[in-house]
Formats: sequence, structure tokens, C-alpha cells
Amino acid sequence: MAATLHSLIVLLLFMGRILQLNASANPLLLPWDEEDSNLMVEVGKILCRARIKVLFVYFENQTTHDHSGEILREVTKCDTSYISIRKKSVPLEAVKDDGILMYMVMIIKDISQPLKLSLINKKSAAKHLSHVLLLVRNAENLSSGWMRASFRQFWSIWLLNIVIIFYRNDRLHIYRYNPFTDDFLLPVDLTQNQSPTLQQLFPKNLPNMHRKPLRMCLYMDDVRAIYGRRGKLMGSDGLLASYIAKRLNATRMITRPLFYNQSTDICSKEIANEFDDVAMNIRFLAPETFKKSIEPTIAHNRDDLCVIVPKAKAELLFWNIFRSFGGWVWLAIGSSVLLSYLFCQLLFFSTSSLPRHGRSKRRFGQGGALELFSSTLAQPLAHVPRNSCVCMFLVFWLWFGMLISTAFRGNLTSIMVYRKSLPDINDLSELAASPYKILIRSRHMKHIRQFLSHGHENEARIRELMQEVTDTELVNYFNHNDQSYAYLEKYHIASFQVNARQHMHLGRPLFHLMDSCLVPFPGVYTVPYGSPYLGFINRLIRGAHEFGFERYWDRIMSTAFIKSGTKVQNNRRHNDSDDPVVLKLEHFHAVFFLWAVGLALAVLIHLWELLQHNWAKAKRNR
Repeated sequence: MAATLHSLIVLLLFMGRILQLNASANPLLLPWDEEDSNLMVEVGKILCRARIKVLFVYFENQTTHDHSGEILREVTKCDTSYISIRKKSVPLEAVKDDGILMYMVMIIKDISQPLKLSLINKKSAAKHLSHVLLLVRNAENLSSGWMRASFRQFWSIWLLNIVIIFYRNDRLHIYRYNPFTDDFLLPVDLTQNQSPTLQQLFPKNLPNMHRKPLRMCLYMDDVRAIYGRRGKLMGSDGLLASYIAKRLNATRMITRPLFYNQSTDICSKEIANEFDDVAMNIRFLAPETFKKSIEPTIAHNRDDLCVIVPKAKAELLFWNIFRSFGGWVWLAIGSSVLLSYLFCQLLFFSTSSLPRHGRSKRRFGQGGALELFSSTLAQPLAHVPRNSCVCMFLVFWLWFGMLISTAFRGNLTSIMVYRKSLPDINDLSELAASPYKILIRSRHMKHIRQFLSHGHENEARIRELMQEVTDTELVNYFNHNDQSYAYLEKYHIASFQVNARQHMHLGRPLFHLMDSCLVPFPGVYTVPYGSPYLGFINRLIRGAHEFGFERYWDRIMSTAFIKSGTKVQNNRRHNDSDDPVVLKLEHFHAVFFLWAVGLALAVLIHLWELLQHNWAKAKRNR
């Protein structure tokens, strides 16, 4: 009897083990609630409708692999090309590459299972591109308080694009959140018999911060960030900071760093330590210096390091006598005088046998060059020939000479006053050959060491010319217009400084901004690494450019520059409107064409006279 009872117990245990193995192999045999299967089906429809190409499915160790298999069966029916299943708690940055779209399904059994947020790293870049769907299989005890607590956990790691999905009371429930409201929860409105879209789950519209603080680091800048009275900000950076805060309906809390290490970038410490949400002063896009503590916005301006050099000296006034005309005009005038003289000589030799006009032709032929030159300068002729072809030629020649002489006289006075400058320093070879020491700030030396090589002859010479000084020393030298130095400055500042009235003499600039810059950098703003505001700030910056706000702000500049009479020049190579215009060959097309017509008519008349003379001579001989 005891042996039979023992055999029966062993048999029951064996059958139970078989049933357990069969149940684990076939999820349909597990006693899951029907709502669980409906949840997987509905989420599969959402993912298929969104046409997601890459999907990450993550589940904790307490959750079995069965429900992830249900998700896989649903999404493989559509065009999902790759699915990655993660079983280990790894940072989100290891799951994805920075800067790409990521969609992840995170599944938990019920609310008793803790959310292990070690999966998602707070310091991961491009967090605004990460999207998480948190599925709760058993929602029987799920409450609003638990969802608020869960969302607060996700906000503590700056993950904003997350929704909680569960199935209860024969319908699907989806919630997202707004961290700037007292009630975190935002239910997603669902249409009956239709799956929600990604736009409904993760809307792209700007959040309403409900006047919550947005901390900005913004230091004083003479061009792009000017502090006015009653908190008024001017300049491109200052106005864009106001624009961003207004569009987000946030309250600006501005940090003005006054004391900082000269070897580091201003506001970098405030952003790296998360004291501020965004640094609104434009700075270099130098990823190697960010060290995963700072994240840049989109590039929206130039922030090159360029050299301001003293303006080149003026040429001697003696050569201004000849600058009324360009070189091709002088060549054309000389050629016209030469051709006209050859025509007169030809006319003299071909008609020397004529008894009536031979003496006058000889006189004109001998002094023809001086006669032509004097008529070009609008001087009176000493002798007027009576020959028809010569008279025709002189009519056009005198008209031609009057036009040339009038243009020369009209431009000569202004040219004599104007002193043309020698070519400015514009490339690295000219800068390396110059005698100027280049004053540079301490915090810019790291970029110079990175971009200028000792192995390059010109770059090595430029590094030798550099003299490291403090901000105060550099500003003092430049404000006193010391032309014994060159100055390394950011492009967006230097482009306006060289045109400021403070740095001009008699309306002429004292400094010149080189065309070739030493360190080419796009200009960006910065946020803490993994900031949830990055996507919104990028959209607002792009919108400001598309609507022309940045150009408008650059034109109005700052109050200080407007009062100093700055003239903003869009093209640094454009000539000043006060400079005299040098007359070029294209200005005299009609004048030289008139002379050519007169010469051609004179030649034709001369040929006709020769034919007449030869015909009369032959007739007399017969």
C-alpha cells in the first residue's frame, strides 16, 4: 500500500512537470487574462500603423519571454525590418547610437514590479529622439497615483517621450505626461475601432511651461547680448533668449557669470553642472571639448576665430594723376592716337603729289602727333586743313577728344583727394609674413593648438606671432586703436567692430577683417548633456531663421553699436560708396565706337578722292 501511494505521488509529480513544460512552450496554455492578449494585439496594431523600421523590446527578469513573443508575432506581420530584444539592464546609450530615432517597448508584469530605470541613462545624447512605450500587462491595481510617481521617475532622468499603455474594462488606455503642470497626467483621446498614431502618442507641438522657470546662462556681449534698463535684452542672443522663453511660456531666470577662469569657455561650467537649462551665448561647435557634459543645438551661425589686422597703408598721391581711367582705357586712348597718326601719315604720303593741298598736308603730316594730342585735351588746333577727308576725320576726332577730356577732368579732382589703399592682409601666408604680433585670449589657445600645426610653415610662424593676454588688455589695446598689433576675435563680433565709428578716422576704417579665418567653427548654443529641451530649442532656432528674425536682429544690432554709428556691411569686399569711381573701358564703348565710325568715313572719303584724282589725271594724259 505504501509502495503504491509512493508510485502515485511520483506519477503526479511527473505529470505536473510535463504540464509545466508544455505550458511554458505554449503561451496559450498559461492562465493569462484575456486583457493581456488584447493589450499585445492593440500595441501591435499601433506599431504596424506607425511603420517603425527598428524596434527595441525590453523586459525585466521577473517577466517571462512569452508576451514579447506575442509582440513579435504582431509586428512581423507588417514591415518592421529589425527587432532587438534586450534582457539585461544596460544604459540607453548602449542600446542606440546618439542622434537617431529610437522606439522601445518596455514591458512589466504589474505595478508590484519595480521600474528598473538603470536601463535608461540620464546622460545620453539626443534624448528628444527616444520614444518609450511602457506596457503594463496586469492593470487591475493600476492607479493614477502610480502613474504620476512613474512619470516623475522618468522626468528625473529627462525622458519626456514616454506613454503608459494598459488594457482595462474592455478598452485601451494610454497616458502621457506634462511635467510643467500640477497634474502630470494627460490622457490620449482614442477613436473607437481605430489605433492611435505616433503623432497622438508623441505630439511634436511645443510644451506649455505655465510660467515655470527656464534657467538661462547669458553673459554680457558687446554685440549679441546687451543688458538694457529694466531687464531689456538687445542683440541676437538676447532677443532669441526672449523669443524662446515667450514661445515656451516660461519665466526666464538668467544667470550672469561675472567671475570665471580665462582658460575655459564662459557658461560651460554652469551647463555641465546643470545649474542652467541652456546657455544662450553663441559658442564654437567643438564636440571634443564637450566631453559628454554639454550638448550643442543645431548650427545656426558662424563663430570662426578670425584675425583683425591694421588697415594697409595708402599708395602715393603721384599715381593718382593717372587713376581717373583704368588701364584698358589708357591703352585704348593710346592706340586710337597711334592709329589716327598712322592714318594722317598715310594720307600725307598718298596725296603729296596733289598741287593744291600738298603744302597743308605736309604741314599737318609733320606735326600730326602733337595736333592729335592737343585736340584730345580739348586744345585749339593751330591749323585746320581744307581737305574733305581730313575735315571729316577731325570732326569726329574733336568730338572724341572732348568726351575723353571732359571725363578725365571731371574725375581728376576726386581722384587727387582719394588715396587708394594697398592690398590688405587676407590669407595665412600674408599674415605669417607680416610684422604684427597677434593678441589672443587664453580660452582660445586650445583651439589654436588643435587647428594650427607646427609642421606647416605658415601656421607655425603664426603661432609664434601670437601673444596671450587677458580680456581687459586685448579690449584696451583695440579700443585705443593700437595698430601695432593684430587681434584674434570671433567672427560675429569682429565683423561689426571693424566697421564701428570708434575704429575709423575721417570715415576710413583703421582695421580690416581677414577673409581667411584661422579656426573655422559653426556657432551653436549649448544645453546639459541629455537635456529634454534640446528638441524644442532646435525647432525655435530653425523657425527664427526661416522667418528672418536672426537677420532682423543682426541689423538692429545692439544699442551701443547703433549709438556709435555702426554701418553693417553684408559684404566685406564691397567698396565704400564714397570712393570715386575709376572709369573703365565698358564706360566708353560709345565714345570709341564714334571714333571708329569717323575714321572709317575719313578713309572712304580719302579713297574716293584718290579715285577722282587718278581718273582726272588719266583723262588729262589722254
